Amino acid sequence: MKLKSLVTLNGMLGVPGGIAIGLWALAIPLIWLEARFPVAGDALPFWLAISTDTARLLLSTIATAAITTLGLVYSIMLVVFTLAAGNIAPRLLQRFSRDRVNQITAGLLGGTFLFSLTVLRATGPDFRPEMSVAVAFLLAAISVLQVIHFVHSVSQSVTIDAEVATISEQLERQINQLLIDTGAETSDFEDDKLETPVKAEQSGYVTLIDEEALLKLARHHDTYIAVRVAAGDFVLSGQTLAMAGFSAEDGKAAGAVSRAITLEPYRGSVDDIRFSVRILLEIALRALSPGVNDSFTAVACLDRIAAALVKPVSEGMRGDVRCDDNGVARLKVPGLSLEDLLNMSLHPLRQAAERNILMLDHLGVVLNSLYSVAGPDARKLIKVHGKALLETAASGNPIGSDLDFLQRRLDFAIDE
Repeated sequence: MKLKSLVTLNGMLGVPGGIAIGLWALAIPLIWLEARFPVAGDALPFWLAISTDTARLLLSTIATAAITTLGLVYSIMLVVFTLAAGNIAPRLLQRFSRDRVNQITAGLLGGTFLFSLTVLRATGPDFRPEMSVAVAFLLAAISVLQVIHFVHSVSQSVTIDAEVATISEQLERQINQLLIDTGAETSDFEDDKLETPVKAEQSGYVTLIDEEALLKLARHHDTYIAVRVAAGDFVLSGQTLAMAGFSAEDGKAAGAVSRAITLEPYRGSVDDIRFSVRILLEIALRALSPGVNDSFTAVACLDRIAAALVKPVSEGMRGDVRCDDNGVARLKVPGLSLEDLLNMSLHPLRQAAERNILMLDHLGVVLNSLYSVAGPDARKLIKVHGKALLETAASGNPIGSDLDFLQRRLDFAIDE
C-alpha cells in the first residue's frame, strides 16, 4: 500500500506553500495584461495613479514587511508549539500544524512577498503596472488583518480549556458516526464467501477507513469485504488488512481495497476515536501528576469525555456490518463497543485519582449523570464502573465521611 503523506500536505508545508505559489503566479498574468493593454495614467482614478519611484518604494516596503512578519509568525508558532508540548500534550503539535489560521497566515504573507517582489522586478522607467501595485497594496492590507486574527487564534491555542473543548468536539463528531443504525445484523453478512486476503504493503498506523469506497467496491463485484483492522491499529507489512470475496487474481480490486485503508507512519486524528480519547486522557493524567497537580484541568477533561459519551450510553452503538444502497450487507468493519469506549475513557482516570478525593468525587458525579440518561445495557456497564470507583476510593484510606458521601452519590452501584 502506498503510504500517503496527509500530514505533509495538510501541515505547515502543503497549504501555505500552495497559497504562496498561487499568489506568486497571480502576478504574471496581471503584469502581462498591463503590458499588453496599457492604460494612460490620466485615465486612472487618483487612488490608482502612482509614480514609478513611489511604486518601487511601496513594493519594496511591502515585500520587506511581509517577509519580516512571516519570520515573526513562524517564531511565534514555535513558541506556542514548545508551550503546548510542555504544558498541555506533545501530541497536540500535529493538530496545531493543521490549524487553518496558521496555514493561511503563513501562506498569505509568503505570497504577498513573492507577488510584490515579482511586480517590483517588472517596474521600471518604461513600465509602471498600476493595477498590480494596487493588488500588492490590497494584499498588504489583508495580511495585516490576517496577522491580527492569527494573534487572537494563538492566544487561544495555549488555553487548556479551549483546546480541551476543541478536541472533545472532534471526538463527539467521531463517536456520532458510530451511532448511525445500519439496519444490518452480523448474521446478514456471508463470511463463507471471503477467500482472498488483502495484505499491507508497508507498516503503519491505520488512520482512515473509507467505508463508502469499500461498499461501492463490494457492490460492484457483488461480493463481501471484511476489514480486519480498526482505526488506530498498528499494521505490520504483510499483515492482512481485509478479507474479500473476489478472485485472488484480481489485483485491481485488491489495490482498491488497500487504497481505501490509509496507513500513516504515526497516529492521526482523522478517523481515530482512540487517538482523540487518549489526547484528552493525556492532558488529564498530566494534570493529575504530582509535578503539575492541576485537578481542575483533569475535571474539565472528564466533563468533555462525559459529554461525548452521552449519546452512546443513551442510544447505543451500531454494529460492525454495513449495507449498500439496496440494503444488502456488504461490509464488516471492526469498531468500538460501548464497553470498550467506557473502559478506555474511565479506567485510567479512576486509577490515577486513587488519593485525589476531588477527582474521585467528580468521577462519581459523571457516573451518576451518565447512569441517569443511560439505557438498560449501558446502566449495567456504568454500575460496574461505579463499584470499581468505590473500591478505588476505599483503597486510598479516605476519612469515613468522604467515603460515605461518595457511596451516597453512587447508590446505584451498591447492591442491596
